[in-house]
Amino acid sequence: MTIRNTLFSALAGITLLTGPVQAAELTKSDVEQIVREYLVNNPEILVEMSNALRAKQASEQADNDKALIKAHAKPLFGSDDPQAGNPKGSLTVVEFFDYNCGYCKRAHPLISQLLSEDKDIRYIYKQFPILTETSHYAARAALAVQLGQPDKYKAFHEALYAHKGALADEAQVKQIAATAGVDWNKVEASLKDGRIDQNLATNRALAESMAISGTPAFIIGDQILRGAPRDLASLKGFIKDVRAGKSIQ
Repeated sequence: MTIRNTLFSALAGITLLTGPVQAAELTKSDVEQIVREYLVNNPEILVEMSNALRAKQASEQADNDKALIKAHAKPLFGSDDPQAGNPKGSLTVVEFFDYNCGYCKRAHPLISQLLSEDKDIRYIYKQFPILTETSHYAARAALAVQLGQPDKYKAFHEALYAHKGALADEAQVKQIAATAGVDWNKVEASLKDGRIDQNLATNRALAESMAISGTPAFIIGDQILRGAPRDLASLKGFIKDVRAGKSIQ
């Protein structure tokens, strides 16, 4: 039963109970009381109304996200951020992340598994350090490694994600870099490169423009997934729907 039919049934009930003449004479308060009693006696209608509202809001959000992605396609997909997967993949996934984000760390193994199984995905990592000063330092260090020692970026990225708990300080970031085989002298030289701060400023402005306020957030094709996926199956399902051109609800 639709919400429209629900109201029709309630109003029809008023006519049956009072007769057409008396129904026309009912006050607003009378009608509200009858409708209230109808809903109390048929509580499943409230569930239907709630589900309909959520579906409507999700559809509107998906349409809005499509517009945002289209408007910001160039900085989203045409950047020099670190990448993984297939550079010529037919589907591009962009992740906004923070190395101190526990949800990002929880999602990371799912992403790794996804990329190992699906060879048609181009994956872009966007540093979005928003949690602590150490998050910001780790992000700058990772981008410095990408600039000066690109062959070491993946190992450093994985090592930062593998660290248990929050990154305590700069010294700990340096220690993790050493375990990943990174030459820290080269990192310090690259940290002076203005492209690093420009990258972080661009990513922050881009996230704000796209109503992304937390991590992780994923742009998957023409849809946005805010928050970590529950599991690999749900992530694959989301991607399947995007590829099929379905709005995510």
